[in-house]
Amino acid sequence: MAQGGRAPRSAELRNTVDALPVILRKDTTELFSKYRVYSERELQSRYTILSETYVKTVNIEGQLTSMMARTMILPAALRYQGRWPRRSTPPRRRAWTTSRGRTAQDTDGDDLGVPVGDLDVGQGAAPPRDGDAFEHAKYARDKILPSMNAVRTVGDRLETMVATTCGLAEYREMLFIK
Repeated sequence: MAQGGRAPRSAELRNTVDALPVILRKDTTELFSKYRVYSERELQSRYTILSETYVKTVNIEGQLTSMMARTMILPAALRYQGRWPRRSTPPRRRAWTTSRGRTAQDTDGDDLGVPVGDLDVGQGAAPPRDGDAFEHAKYARDKILPSMNAVRTVGDRLETMVATTCGLAEYREMLFIK
């Protein structure tokens, strides 16, 4: 429920997990029952299935994010970094300054490693499968998705520096694929 005990408006439902409880609201169940679309039991089943599907999808995407960061993006960044002697300045040095103020020569990969580690820990610490599906969905939204976004932020920054050496298509290449 939103403030004041009223039902949330659609503008307040910012993601799937926020919208799922609407399925179980009294007005929703009455509407679907009245027109014999779904019974209350069927709506409860839909709610559980949608929650489990959300969790499964986020976990698959999280595993893929971690795998891509570890096997494609980080190795390409380290190969690129290895091309420059310790004391020389790589091209686009300003872009190579990390979020911690270090330059590429000082970076040991932890700018990507930390978010990937957080993502792996978040996935490993997820609630047990036999728990409440909606609670598991809230955990995925609150813990796993932010970790995925952190990996993506660092990966996107590295991609602008390393680009073609990590084996992924660049955004500008995808715009012009025929």
